[in-house]
Parts: sequence; structure tokens; C-alpha cells
Amino acid sequence: MAEEYEYGKGVPMVVSPSMAQLETLVEDIRYRGQLIARNQKLESGVGATGFIGFIIGFFIVMATVLIPVFVKG
Repeated sequence: MAEEYEYGKGVPMVVSPSMAQLETLVEDIRYRGQLIARNQKLESGVGATGFIGFIIGFFIVMATVLIPVFVKG
């Protein structure tokens, strides 16, 4: 049968922590931190090269639209 604990009497006992729950919590925090870091790196890279990509795309679209007009016209 399980031990009966009487609170408020005698010397307090130290209860050992459940390490499995702590390890699960630490792994979950580590995983979420890695997701946040990866997302922030991706957004930083896209933000840094977004303007250059827009300019290159603009010139490609203008070339594909205007070259046939000048060749035909």
C-alpha cells in the first residue's frame, strides 16, 4: 500500500523530481527556439534580397512585354 504522508508533522521530505517530464519540456523549448530562429533567418534573407528580386523581375517582365512590341511594330 502507498505511504501515507502527514503534513505539518516531523521533518519535511524531499521529493525527487520527475526527470522525464523535465527532459520533455526542455526538448520542446529547444525545438520551438530552433523554429523561431529558422523563421527569423528566412525572413531576414527575404527582406534583404526582396528589392533586388523585385527589380530583376520588373526588367524581365518589361523585356518579355516590350521586345515583341518593338520587333513587330
